[in-house]
Amino acid sequence: MSTDERRGRSLIRTIYTGTVALRTVVTDAARARSIAAIVARHGFSQLLALRRADDQDDTEEARKELLGGDIDPRDARIKDNIAARAVAMLEELGPTFVKFGQVLSTRPDLIPAAYVERLQKLQDHVSAVPIEEIRRTIESSLGAPIAELFGSFETEPLASASIAQVHGATLKDGTPVVLKVQRPGLRPVIDADLSLLRFLVNQVVTIFPEAESFDLKGMVTEFEQSLRRELDFDVERRSLERFRRNFRDKPRIHIPLVYPVYCSRVVLCMERLHGQKLTAIDDEERRREIAHVYLDAAYQMLFKDGFFHGDLHPGNVFVEDDGRLGLIDFGMVGRLSRQNRERMVDVLFSLMSEDLENVARLWFSIGKPGTSVDYAAFEAEVVDVLERHIIGRDLDEWDLAAFFTDLAAGAVKHGIRLPSDFTMMFKAMVTTEGLARSVAKGINPVEAARPYIEELVRDRYSLERVKQKALVEGVRVIDTLWTLPSSFERIIERAEAGDLRLRLRHDHLEDSARTVANSLNRVGLAVISAAGAVTGALTMGRGPEVFLGLSPLSLIAFAIAFSSTALFFFSLVRGR
Repeated sequence: MSTDERRGRSLIRTIYTGTVALRTVVTDAARARSIAAIVARHGFSQLLALRRADDQDDTEEARKELLGGDIDPRDARIKDNIAARAVAMLEELGPTFVKFGQVLSTRPDLIPAAYVERLQKLQDHVSAVPIEEIRRTIESSLGAPIAELFGSFETEPLASASIAQVHGATLKDGTPVVLKVQRPGLRPVIDADLSLLRFLVNQVVTIFPEAESFDLKGMVTEFEQSLRRELDFDVERRSLERFRRNFRDKPRIHIPLVYPVYCSRVVLCMERLHGQKLTAIDDEERRREIAHVYLDAAYQMLFKDGFFHGDLHPGNVFVEDDGRLGLIDFGMVGRLSRQNRERMVDVLFSLMSEDLENVARLWFSIGKPGTSVDYAAFEAEVVDVLERHIIGRDLDEWDLAAFFTDLAAGAVKHGIRLPSDFTMMFKAMVTTEGLARSVAKGINPVEAARPYIEELVRDRYSLERVKQKALVEGVRVIDTLWTLPSSFERIIERAEAGDLRLRLRHDHLEDSARTVANSLNRVGLAVISAAGAVTGALTMGRGPEVFLGLSPLSLIAFAIAFSSTALFFFSLVRGR
């Protein structure tokens, strides 16, 4: 038997065994065979073999085959080879896998550079859906023939992507609109592909336990949630309406108007915008002006609204004939709570002040540290990144893209994972900065963000904000202390019922009693401090002003709170 025949039989055997394994997650036998053939053809057949996690010999053999032999997986050439094969496989597996690869490419903090570089080249190649199927989707979803709903309808698509296809149309009154129509039969395909994706990721983690640090399973979960939101066009419609409200006082920003009467979960009808790309503007002065408008819009989303466009790349931003900046495609949006926005502002404010240690401390608090983190080493890493990208440079020389990429990679290196909302924000900032610099050379994105940062800082430490914070935290402390008696009652009830187990040692009993007494004293001081803070916050502005908006009663209450807090910490320092 020739070598080619042996290889052919081996491939057939691999596809057959792979199909059997895949039938646990892919019910369609033809689809299972197709997937097995694609995975095997790109050299990843070991990902299809069902194995026990504790079978070390089998796992080691799988590692060697996937890596191409008995070689060091840290070798850069090997990584590049695997990355190239993985990207080719994802493209052939279809749109769901391409979109997941694109998501992975936005996580340089988790994914090795060799993989990120390849994944960034993934393209969403899909053929157009036949116009008859698009018509059926629109008519069945909106409950009427297209001729009754619209004045005209363009059969040639304006764009075709993995989730939807876009067609031009006009309303009965002649208003130009675009219809974003979801590809028919998409949900069952995506459900099957997501099951397959989870299966393949579990196989990767089983064979390569070190991949656990990439949190691939967590990324699949986040991707699934994001994809399911993207499949519901009602979510995008509400996002568009929210963005229009947020920018109602910014006449230079144009968010498409939505026509809810012609919308459903699979059809989205929006105002049609016309314009040119930012990079196509010839006049240098106008380019700079438009770049500032673009930065102002992006930073309002990020720092003021906490609700931002997740993909403001050049294809989704253009200048209209009347000078307005048009934004489109709101399928991917990010959300950042007020607390997280304040954390991000604290980082940027500390950067501007060159407070290196505080940047490290804030970055540590933002992340999710593992069980054993060497904080000193982590701080040294942060300081090194700062010195390479920030310290000693003017604001217009800051490269936030490289800075945040290295900072995030340094966090992961020390076992600290960043929340997904922050990584999406970093991606948005990097995209924003890159587009602004490509439009207007020498523009300073960081300086453009300064007004929003300073406004957030002023708002955070304003009297009204301090009052609100004191009230919330004071009530929380009082509520916690208020529940202590009932907690003690439950403990006593369990003890009486014989359900409570206590392990006691009577060594140094007098010391223990003294410790309990001191603890109760501290609880009392905490109650007085919280009550004083709440009373002071509630009585601000009630009565004549004595100092900074404080009435006599609020001044006394805050003084009591401050004194009690000082005594509390003094008792902790003395250890009594």
